[in-house]
Amino acid sequence: MGETLALPPRSDTLIRFLSIILVVIVILHGLIHLLGFAAYWPLADIPNLPYKTSLLGGRLEVGASGMRIFSLLWLLVALGFVLAAGALALGKSYWAPLLLGTTLLSLAICILDWKVAYLGALIDVFLLLVLGVVFGLLFQPTSLPAYAAPSGRIQTFPLPAGLPEPVERFYRQVYGDEIPVYHSTVISGRGTIRFMGITFPGRLRFTHDAGQAYRHYLEATFYGFPLLKVNEHYLEGHAHLALPFGVVEDDPGVDSAANQGLWGETVMFPAVFLTDRRVRWEAVDDTTAKVYVPFNEDEQEFTVEFDPQTGLLTRMATIRYRDEKVGKIRWWGDITWGSSPDGRPALQSIAVTWEDEGTPWLVAKIEDIQFNSDVSTYIRQTGP
Repeated sequence: MGETLALPPRSDTLIRFLSIILVVIVILHGLIHLLGFAAYWPLADIPNLPYKTSLLGGRLEVGASGMRIFSLLWLLVALGFVLAAGALALGKSYWAPLLLGTTLLSLAICILDWKVAYLGALIDVFLLLVLGVVFGLLFQPTSLPAYAAPSGRIQTFPLPAGLPEPVERFYRQVYGDEIPVYHSTVISGRGTIRFMGITFPGRLRFTHDAGQAYRHYLEATFYGFPLLKVNEHYLEGHAHLALPFGVVEDDPGVDSAANQGLWGETVMFPAVFLTDRRVRWEAVDDTTAKVYVPFNEDEQEFTVEFDPQTGLLTRMATIRYRDEKVGKIRWWGDITWGSSPDGRPALQSIAVTWEDEGTPWLVAKIEDIQFNSDVSTYIRQTGP
């Protein structure tokens, strides 16, 4: 899970700032609608909203009773805008549909009273454009096309002796006494990808030559259509990242980070940490262990945390290079488990975080894993 899409916190700050501006606009728009309620009930004489008993520039006569109903619509819209702004400020997910319904109603009454409310209609159009973007970012894409090659034969070998206690407990739960030997994996799923401070729906495929190389394909989507595509390769110890804003390669720091990404993703098929003889475990305490993985002639270290109640692996963390500006920083992947048909724990999702951001830049829900296919050609390709 490469370092290239992780973003500095200033991007999140910008999004928060824009959200605050939107909250202010919506509240002010709602308060202005209160003037319409006061003018058309009528409760006050407002010069910019003179009382009348007709709409559509005098073409639709509604009478005094009709204007009272019309004024109540202004009040309803005012309350809707204020409630939607509050929900947005508090991070409640229902803010967008509430704002959409309120904006559509506001646009309708502004059109009915176009002569004096045309500016309100223009604000409504602006809000609808904003909501068009928001709903586009909520629309989930379909899954990637199924990986065509079938899984290969999977051999097993006995659970090794001498593992740290939390490590042994974890592997016995997931695999039992026999550990599968995985030579390759193709992992497909959907989730979210944060780019330039914006969280996009996304879909992904990670292809691994276990412990040796990988290929990442990620799409950030809008209304389900690919908006940004990322192709990353880590082959023969070198990374090549084809990103929306350019290509990154021939960088020792990125190569180091890519190797950590290779092994960090191996947590999704953790049998490899036992079947690869180059990997070694070290005890720390009842819920933590260290795992050391190969990198060129050296090793890289991960801290692995296990849930004290379930014994399942919950986090794998390391100090990892991100870019020239930031250098090395703490990075981790959080694991969520479900159940397989045979009742054993099965990987459900993984969330990847840089410490200075505090929230995951990538959340991937795993939908399909194929083991031991021949990926020698596929791992060098681009696209899904």
